[in-house]
Amino acid sequence: MAKVKFEEALKGLEEIVDKLEKGDLPLDETLSEYENGIKLYKKCISLLEDAEKKIQILVKDEKGAFSVKDFADAGNNNDKDSSIL
Repeated sequence: MAKVKFEEALKGLEEIVDKLEKGDLPLDETLSEYENGIKLYKKCISLLEDAEKKIQILVKDEKGAFSVKDFADAGNNNDKDSSIL
């Protein structure tokens, strides 16, 4: 897929889901739409993962000092004396 924005991929996926939920498509068209939906789903997941890697958060430790951590690392923080802002 070319450079597709998350919102475009999600909208396309929602449209496919709506078509499939109606249940009035011929089998070959249903399979084609399902295939396209899977591609859009994977694109959405990939874009979300890329965005998560870019997000950084500010963390305050027990001494009141601030530091920047990657979003993915903050969820694994076992330090009970730090807080995420």
